[in-house]
Amino acid sequence: MRRFLLALPFALAACAGSDVISPTLPPNYLSDAPRILAATDWSNPDSVTVTMTNFEFSPSELNLRRDRAVRLVFVNPSTKDHTVVSDQFFREVATRQVVGPNGATAAPWLSKLVVPSGETKEIWLVPARYGAYHFQCDVTGHSALGMNGIINVIP
Repeated sequence: MRRFLLALPFALAACAGSDVISPTLPPNYLSDAPRILAATDWSNPDSVTVTMTNFEFSPSELNLRRDRAVRLVFVNPSTKDHTVVSDQFFREVATRQVVGPNGATAAPWLSKLVVPSGETKEIWLVPARYGAYHFQCDVTGHSALGMNGIINVIP
């Protein structure tokens, strides 16, 4: 039993959970996301790829254009699951869909993306407000070890 209790925190730390996507408007999120998504030209989105290695996003600083369709790709070739969380950024974008190995999930509001070891996921979105937004991996200890970044929404 003692061995189990000692291993439990490590097992929990390795579990990143699942994507948090909402089809209904969460508090303090972009209320006109469905209108923004419908008005956006999705034929030629900007594409940005981020590699998630053990304790690093590469690149760690992203520049996205306001009111422009973006295909944000997160590639995780590492041996650990990783996440992308950014409370303020996700509140101020309209998310068209999250695409992963099992297909696409439509949802205008996203608060957490989980990218399991060896997988790739995409977020199709439109940044609606200018600013510099911090993002991180919220798996226990990963942010403290340097898995952080900045998303700049620019003209």
